[in-house]
Amino acid sequence: MDDGNKARRRALRAAAGAALSATLPGIARSQARPDPEWDKVVAAARKEGRVTVYTSQLTPVVTRFQEAWKKAYPDITLETIRVPSGQLISRIEQERTTGSDGCDVFISPETLWYLARAKEGRLLKLTGPAGKAWPAKYLAEGAIATVSFDPFVIPYNKTLVTAAPRSYADLLKPEFKGKIGVPELISTTITGWWEWVERSTGNDWLVKLKAQHPKFYTGSTQLNQAIVSGEVVASPYAIAASTKPMMEQGAPIDFALPNPGFAFAYEMAVLGWTKRPNAALLLANYVMSAEGQTVWHGKGDSASPLPNVRGAIPSLGIDLWDPAKYPPDVIDKYKAHWTRVMK
Repeated sequence: MDDGNKARRRALRAAAGAALSATLPGIARSQARPDPEWDKVVAAARKEGRVTVYTSQLTPVVTRFQEAWKKAYPDITLETIRVPSGQLISRIEQERTTGSDGCDVFISPETLWYLARAKEGRLLKLTGPAGKAWPAKYLAEGAIATVSFDPFVIPYNKTLVTAAPRSYADLLKPEFKGKIGVPELISTTITGWWEWVERSTGNDWLVKLKAQHPKFYTGSTQLNQAIVSGEVVASPYAIAASTKPMMEQGAPIDFALPNPGFAFAYEMAVLGWTKRPNAALLLANYVMSAEGQTVWHGKGDSASPLPNVRGAIPSLGIDLWDPAKYPPDVIDKYKAHWTRVMK
């Protein structure tokens, strides 16, 4: 082969590498530029042999992530404990104070808890190649990654509704009177959602919604079940990740994503007292990789902080829940207002 052909082939290889890097920045850069230090982490993770995640994420997401991890790292066992966040935090704090084995990686919406632990220096820095490429505004203290946006949606029974509601104002139409389900104020997040919707739609929206004679339920799952059964036909409230599995199973339910919309975020951190720091960092890196984000969000039930994740809900037009804006006094004041209007 002459020198000219060799030069052209080298140029083509360089161009292909640049194109791949532009498409998958976190993964491609790590492949194009070997990282001996990260290779050591991966090797040590394989020796540790397992990793434990505590999360409040819904079962369908957890299940498909476990399946993808098993294919990617068959020699490292992934154990997932899935219960409500409050119970997980109590368990984690007990493990920390007693030095007992347990959680390595924590994934939940408990933003304030993560920030408090980061200020104490109790979280490991996310040093993997995916972490280095992660959007800076979604990586706090170098240790807390926002890994998912779970939007609130407007679910409806697609066989019982003639004109699907696309906005919160649509639910005030006469055809929905007596046929709407709404959530009770059972959590800070739901209370914050109510406050955001009322503020975003106008001060008279809540009064007009009350005039629709809504029925009250305890959360997204109960509301979805009531919509599927025909007990009600629509609601201003559901979580996409709990509605999408019903749709995939053939239930007569669909949802609209309002614009503007509201979502809460799942944060992820590696606990500083983990017994398996390398496996924990590897797991965190996989969650933040293009592959991991596609596994998580590719079914269309949540949005990713990474751009262009195939199948994910678009994050444009979504306001994020900020727990710092809802301290106890604000929550109590809004609860009193909501109760006066709705009850």
